[in-house]
Amino acid sequence: MRTSKYQCNGKLLLFFIAMVVTTGISAQSRKGPLKQMEFTTTEGVDIPIYFFEFTPTDKAVTDFKITGNTFGKFYIFESWLICNTTLDREEQESYKLQIEGVNEIGDTIEGPESVNIVVVDINDNPPTFEKAEYMVVVRQNSRPGKPFIHVNAIDLDDPNTPNGKIMYSIAQQIPISHNAVYFQIDNETGAISTTETGYQSLDPQNENAYKLIVNAKDLAALSLGSNTKVMITVKENLWKSPGEIEIIENSTDPHPKIITQVEWNEPGAIYELKPKDKMAYPKFPFAIDANGNISVTEPLDREEISKYSLLVYALDENSVPLENPLEIMIIVKDINDNHPVCDKAVTMIEVQENEAVGSSIGTVKASDSDEEGTSNSLLAYALLDQEPKVPEDNMFTVDDFTGEIKRFKGHLQKKNTPQYILKVLVKDLIGEKGGLTTECMVNISVIDINDMVPIFEKSKYGPITFTEDTPLDTVLIEIQATDNDEPFTGSSEILYQVTEGDTSGTFKIVTDERTNRGMVHLAKPFNFEEYASYNLTISATNPEPLVKGVEYNSSSFAFLIINVTDNDEPPQFSQNLYHKWLFENASKGDSLLILDAKDPEGGEVSYELNDPDERFMIDSKTGEIFVKGELDMEKKNLYEIEAIAMEKDHPEKSSTVKINIHLRDINDNAPKLAEDSSSFFICLPAEGEEHIIIHAEDDDQEFGPPFTFSADAISGKKIKIEQINDTHSSVTLAFGSHSEEIKYSIPLKITDNGSPPLQGNSIMTVDICKCTKEHKCYIALEQQSGPSKVGLAVGILLGTFAVIGLILAVVFLRTKTRKSDKIDAKAAGNASETIPLA
Repeated sequence: MRTSKYQCNGKLLLFFIAMVVTTGISAQSRKGPLKQMEFTTTEGVDIPIYFFEFTPTDKAVTDFKITGNTFGKFYIFESWLICNTTLDREEQESYKLQIEGVNEIGDTIEGPESVNIVVVDINDNPPTFEKAEYMVVVRQNSRPGKPFIHVNAIDLDDPNTPNGKIMYSIAQQIPISHNAVYFQIDNETGAISTTETGYQSLDPQNENAYKLIVNAKDLAALSLGSNTKVMITVKENLWKSPGEIEIIENSTDPHPKIITQVEWNEPGAIYELKPKDKMAYPKFPFAIDANGNISVTEPLDREEISKYSLLVYALDENSVPLENPLEIMIIVKDINDNHPVCDKAVTMIEVQENEAVGSSIGTVKASDSDEEGTSNSLLAYALLDQEPKVPEDNMFTVDDFTGEIKRFKGHLQKKNTPQYILKVLVKDLIGEKGGLTTECMVNISVIDINDMVPIFEKSKYGPITFTEDTPLDTVLIEIQATDNDEPFTGSSEILYQVTEGDTSGTFKIVTDERTNRGMVHLAKPFNFEEYASYNLTISATNPEPLVKGVEYNSSSFAFLIINVTDNDEPPQFSQNLYHKWLFENASKGDSLLILDAKDPEGGEVSYELNDPDERFMIDSKTGEIFVKGELDMEKKNLYEIEAIAMEKDHPEKSSTVKINIHLRDINDNAPKLAEDSSSFFICLPAEGEEHIIIHAEDDDQEFGPPFTFSADAISGKKIKIEQINDTHSSVTLAFGSHSEEIKYSIPLKITDNGSPPLQGNSIMTVDICKCTKEHKCYIALEQQSGPSKVGLAVGILLGTFAVIGLILAVVFLRTKTRKSDKIDAKAAGNASETIPLA
């Protein structure tokens, strides 16, 4: 049956009306001159698809045609660019057409112009795993977070949209006991590794096989997914440290010498040996071969280095570590290979003539470099010889284990024997047979008895004056006392000490060993406000005790007066930094804190505040800080301000302190549905139950999740809400069967965890709408934004006027002579099949 031109025009008109109503696009926006242009269409939509009606700009143009490849999908009819085949983005993402306007004899008048058709993706392909089942071996103590297998799924949808982006998860671990999760997966890459629990607990002796059900789903609102199985075999970890290795120092065995071995879990690893601390060892006498054998390359000396910390790496062919390195501790065992060494070439000791028998007069000391605390380094002392033996031999003794020297017998006389030389034998192994020995020399000088007291040259020094900012360790004054005992002995050496007037340790006195002169140093800063003057009593004494019957007298004491002058110092705060916590709902005028700054000179202090945000103010007299402006923790939770304290009469004398004000949250923001949880779509026909996942958010940091969700009842409908976690819930809608489009607005109540809790009201809209053959919903008009609705209304109005005009034109044409024009049978057939009827 042939179709007249008027019948085609009528059907085209009806389609145009439907197009205006469903798209909200004005008739004029789908019509215009031929030029470069681009159209987008969603894959899988019903056909035919009418893209654009071309209008000639040259009167000679009578038709338009596609001059290039039509891909078997596109054609032009009545100047309309039409697609007559369902488009699939996975087959081809875009089509580039060449279109030109021609005259009656087919000559090109306009164009050709390029017209690009872009196919927009829908979520019509689920992710598909490369394998239905994966087999893998994992070793005990496999490092947590280090992948031992990657699973991979492919989604043919547009990878630049949520439809083609894949998220991986482990749906189930079999077996699982005590809720212990041993494996984890990177949700973006599909890399599977052990968890910290798996690292610690996987043991092939307890369980040597696990099965994971791994899920891959896309990120679309109504996501598609698939599963695969990962079969895991757990094997013993061969990559273990051999622990602590002991090596005898100065070994005479042939070197290199194998001391231990390490082994990677699989063949083919490359081994590398390094010191844990490169700077700790001048040389590194260890090596490792391809079989993991670790050798010491030369004899070791414990006295040089007593222990080595080694790191052993197993590397792949690209020198990438296969696992964390093993640490091996090498302990160098001591042998008795070091002689004792005297601490001094000659130990000098002074003894007074009247030193009592049995008194300790000094100690000879030696040391041994062998291992401390062992018999190799424990020493014994013995007196070998005394010179001269006047008035007799063995006038001194040496303690076997401490080296302490004591007076033993005889009478000391300086004029006859001013000194003695002792030869002391020192032996390790606590003096036992086989020990190594050395000899130490001791010089004992007999000195005159300490029967003279130090006498000050002056009984009073000062007064002397210093400013309070005098630098530390300044020598304030030199004092002098003399002692007539034997020079350069403990009997004549003078020690100076402040005995009164300095309870805080402001001064120290150092003696010049050559002149016995005392230098009085400033040990602590002066503070005029605490002490404006010091009256010191200073003593002069000897390190050697005085002989019986001789006492220090007033000549061994002197007085020193020191005056301190004032410096004008700025006010000082009681703290170097202030921290204050404040609730964000504090009102204007609320007191924050009172600063305490004092002028060391007692002057009056005034205050200023440096607050860039102008949220606080300060009382210039009292230093009290108040809230000035509105606070909101959600906008800013920390204010860093500065307070300045200055002398009222001398403002240039000032000091500054920082104040950190931390805001505490209050529950002042109600929870609400997240933006992506406010509207959903269900395809007709809708039957039975539908499940929707929603989640909420809250601007408060401390009073947000866990949320509680509830819904108001809708007459004749059942709504069930089940909590999934702290922020998400599952909404089950039992709305019955639907055969027509309808929109539901469901009031939801969301409560936060505040005390008391705060409740927010949100509306969740559910559109039940018609679908394509691929069971995808059209976007309903109500879902468009405000500006789009305005454009839609204008489009509908203009379209209505255009439709009325076209109807009148059709009626007029039908009243004329019904002269049939020949049309292409194929085009007519396509038109009659694809133009929808009202």
